[in-house]
Amino acid sequence: MKRLFFYFAFFYIIITLYLFIPYKSNNLIYYPKKNSPYFSTILLMQDIPLNNLDTIIFKHFNIKEGWIRSDTLLNKYDLFRLALAPKKEKTRKMVMYKGETIEEFAKQIAKQANLNAKKILQIYFTKAPYKEGSIIATTYRIPYKTNESATISYMLAKSYAIFNEYAKSKKIKFPSKEFKRYLIIASIIEKETSNINEMPLIASVIYNRLKKGLKLQMDATLNYKQYAHRIITPSIIKNDKSHYNSYKFKGLPPEPLGAVSIAALNAAFFPAKSNYLYFVKQGNHHLFSSSYKKHLAKVKIYKKNLRLKKRVHNLIKKSIKAPTFLAPGVILPHELK
Repeated sequence: MKRLFFYFAFFYIIITLYLFIPYKSNNLIYYPKKNSPYFSTILLMQDIPLNNLDTIIFKHFNIKEGWIRSDTLLNKYDLFRLALAPKKEKTRKMVMYKGETIEEFAKQIAKQANLNAKKILQIYFTKAPYKEGSIIATTYRIPYKTNESATISYMLAKSYAIFNEYAKSKKIKFPSKEFKRYLIIASIIEKETSNINEMPLIASVIYNRLKKGLKLQMDATLNYKQYAHRIITPSIIKNDKSHYNSYKFKGLPPEPLGAVSIAALNAAFFPAKSNYLYFVKQGNHHLFSSSYKKHLAKVKIYKKNLRLKKRVHNLIKKSIKAPTFLAPGVILPHELK
């Protein structure tokens, strides 16, 4: 009888310790769907310590997906209780745009959600597998009242799950050097074109130039950090000493350039079969060439169209500023507010 009582007491203490020992975590938690293949990963990346027993218990729960806030110090009992509770946090859309850098994104989140951009970056660089591109370009649902840790942890967790599933389908590991290489190529593609149909062709140019040992010589690799959203000039090319300068250094840049979409990743994994080595922008698309001679001819067309466009723009500008005699009541375009 004493032995039975001892076992019961021991079991009771173990269960109590398991359920009620508090741990540090966000008081704002995102619960994914119960059948998500990366349910545990998403919770772990939100600083929630899970073990195999927790995962088994969660499989028997009818979990409600969404965000919930806890005002108490979290423990395992709270974690299970909140998983079953209705999710009450109202959310809004937060978009990570294609090609956007983490610094640009941090400023955007900080402004929209009244957060600290420096804290967002600090958490990102602590948890992210790569310096750039660890958050996939897509739409996220964020609580109106949120904090830096909960927000960026959720975005990284969701991206991790998407990338992991994608890498698994391609029979490679994530995170890994191999996947990072594809991510870098996808980020270049993303910076060079927004036309999904062109992405495999852009990818083919990258692979063809790498295979031949040619420098990429792409503006996209320099449209980064201090040169983001700027026209790459001969002066920038001459003075930039970083390995992002693909006019000076062979091979790929050392890190991804920004957020990528699944479309750009697909292009990186499945480039078009071509002998193209060059391309130049022409309106909303690009003109591709297999030789430098053909490329120069297309560059001339591009420059001619650019000069014509500037001329038309200047003529319109002058016509608006020029004094004109009009009938009473006629309003000039520049008078409209």
